[in-house]
Amino acid sequence: MRKSIQEPSFWLLVAANLFCLYYYSVNPDGFKTIVWVYWIQSVFIGLFNFIDLLTVKNPDPKSFSINDAPIDGSFKSKGCASLFFLFHYQFFHLAYGIFILIKVKGTLDILFLKLSLLVIVFEGVLTLIRNKNIQKKLQVNYGQLFFLPYLRIIPMHLMILAPAVWGLSSAFIFLALKTLADIGMYLLTRNIYAKEAIPAETTPI
Repeated sequence: MRKSIQEPSFWLLVAANLFCLYYYSVNPDGFKTIVWVYWIQSVFIGLFNFIDLLTVKNPDPKSFSINDAPIDGSFKSKGCASLFFLFHYQFFHLAYGIFILIKVKGTLDILFLKLSLLVIVFEGVLTLIRNKNIQKKLQVNYGQLFFLPYLRIIPMHLMILAPAVWGLSSAFIFLALKTLADIGMYLLTRNIYAKEAIPAETTPI
């Protein structure tokens, strides 16, 4: 963990979240834009994670099972798991997208959304390429890789519940939990590919 927080990418992530807080403080009506950027980012994280799950070469069979069978390197096994993830994870985002469209008020900065989309896709492609290169030498914890993106559901879920249950500002809850989810997901992802992953055994092709 200490090594992760010393990386420039970690502090870039922190800076991005601080910018979101600043953006909202000077543009309260821009909260809708921030929420949509987060939603779009989450959707693309799900898509890239689906590709990652489907193309893992050396999944740890002890880390995940589907239909009571340990995950293996076959396309059938990984295909079932990755497709289940894709539909389940994106179903949540379909529901949240409808909620945001109906309930979240404010102005929408289209230019900011377009620029954010370009950055999200570019970063997602680079991350996927990096992960694939690392996976050539490691046996990956498939279970952690499968469940990790669900961290991003928490801020959106509590943004819906907070005003009704606790009487708190949905913007305050969302921005605080967004920051925690982003940092938590970053650290856990680094953990999968560094500390927790174990060297892969050589298997015949």
